[in-house]
Amino acid sequence: MALSLQARALPALAGWSWIAGGFALFRRNPPLMTALTLSYLLVMVFLNVVPLLGPVLVAICLPLMSVIVFNGSRLLDERREVSAEALKQGLAPNARTLVQLGFVHLGGSLLVVLIHTLLFPGADAAIAEGDEALFMRTLMQLLPLVLPLILIMWFPPYLIATADLPLGKALFFGAVGVLRNIVPFVVYFAGAALLGVGLPMLLVQALDSDGVSGILRFVLRMALLFVLVPTMAASLYVSFRQVFAQAAPDAAPPAADAPGPADE
Repeated sequence: MALSLQARALPALAGWSWIAGGFALFRRNPPLMTALTLSYLLVMVFLNVVPLLGPVLVAICLPLMSVIVFNGSRLLDERREVSAEALKQGLAPNARTLVQLGFVHLGGSLLVVLIHTLLFPGADAAIAEGDEALFMRTLMQLLPLVLPLILIMWFPPYLIATADLPLGKALFFGAVGVLRNIVPFVVYFAGAALLGVGLPMLLVQALDSDGVSGILRFVLRMALLFVLVPTMAASLYVSFRQVFAQAAPDAAPPAADAPGPADE
């Protein structure tokens, strides 16, 4: 992938095309994208339960694992053969910088927790009590605090792995890419919320009856886990390609059998 550090400003609907493009990549090889995404999630979960060091290990590994999922999406997009070496492309020469980025993420996460604790004391205790309503309220409180950190971390791992940028430059150009595409990001997150929360809730309410809602919730959870999550993971690659790739891609989402950049 030939890159330009001149971040492209995209139209609003590009945000939806990231999701559609992610689904097109998922359709090319569902087992691969599902395996990569679930492996990413499992590694994060297992590392997080390590006493004391768990959050630190998660922060260190998050950029590294993100690059592996990114490489899998890129291999599908460019119709290249999937191999362990190809999935690890960009990791070895940039491991130190990616770990440094992980510590930036750790610092940002601790700052979010600190601010949330100061603004909403006692929220963590409410979550521990298992109150679902309080849990959802806490998530809504955390969202505006976490979202800036998510956006700060959106592009830098891939700029480091594909362009060999040092940490400072990766954070700078990543921030420029986000700021120039705020409107597409709004559309993207709105689309993700619609697919991941809005539509499942509507389906459960529309079909709610004895015995049906429980089965439906299970089916929806499986669909989210095995379809939507890999789709959203692939959509990060699509967003990076559209913003930073040299050859300007069409704003419309690629068809499942459409040629990737390597074929054009």
